[in-house]
Amino acid sequence: MITPVQPLDKVTLLAVDDTQDIRDLLDAALSRRGFRVLTADSAAQMDTILHNRRIDLIILDSMMPGEDGLSICKRLTQAKGPPIIMLSARGQDVDRLEGLELGAQDYVAKPFNADELAARIRIVLGRQAVFGTPYTNTATLHFFGWSLDNLSRRLKSPSGSDLVLSEAEYALMSVFLRYPDRALQREQLVTKMSELHESTTEQAIDTLISRLRRKLRNAYPDGDDCEDLIHTVYGKGYMFRPESTIAK
Repeated sequence: MITPVQPLDKVTLLAVDDTQDIRDLLDAALSRRGFRVLTADSAAQMDTILHNRRIDLIILDSMMPGEDGLSICKRLTQAKGPPIIMLSARGQDVDRLEGLELGAQDYVAKPFNADELAARIRIVLGRQAVFGTPYTNTATLHFFGWSLDNLSRRLKSPSGSDLVLSEAEYALMSVFLRYPDRALQREQLVTKMSELHESTTEQAIDTLISRLRRKLRNAYPDGDDCEDLIHTVYGKGYMFRPESTIAK
C-alpha cells in the first residue's frame, strides 16, 4: 500500500470552495480524520495562502465565481503546484475527464463521503511521495538580488521593478532555478521545459538564452555582473551559477 511520507497531522490541506457550508464541512470532516485544514473562498484567497504556507494538497471546487476551478487547476499544474483533487456537484464523466486532463490527480463528486475523500487524499499523497517531484509554486525563488514568483510569474529586479517574461523565458528561468550550478545540455533544457508545458526546440534555446541574458543585464544596476549568471559551459551546455534559495 502506498502511504504518505509524513504523518497525517503534519499534512496541510487547502479546501477551496465559494460555499461556506462546504468549506466548514470539509474542515470539520478532514480535521477529525487527522489532517490540518485551511480554507479559501476564492482564487485570490487561495493564492495568498499559497504564498505564505506550505500546502500538501488542494481540494478544489470546479465551479466558482471569478476564476473557476478548472482554470485554477490548469494554472497550478503548469506552475508545478500541489496535487489537486477536484470537487464538483456535477460529477458527469465529461467534467471529470476535463479536470483530469488539466492536471487534477483525482475527482470527487458532491455530495461526497468523508471517509472515501480521506482515503483518496492519502492515496494521492502517497502517489506523489513515490512518483512526484517537489513543487515550488508555494515559494518565491531568490537569486542575486532577484526574485521569481512562480504563481504570478513575475520576475522582480533588485530595484523592485517587474520584468516581463514570455512563457518560454519564464519556463527556461524556472528550469535554471530548479537546477542551479548544474550544466544542462540543450536537449535537457528542452525536456525540462516541456515538463512545465512549454514546447521549444534545441535550435531556439540559444536565442532564449540571449534574450534572458539581455533582459537581466539591462534591468540590473551592474549589468556586467549579470553576464555570468547564465554561464556557457563549452561542450556541455549552460549553467545557472548563483545559489538559489526558497523563501519560507
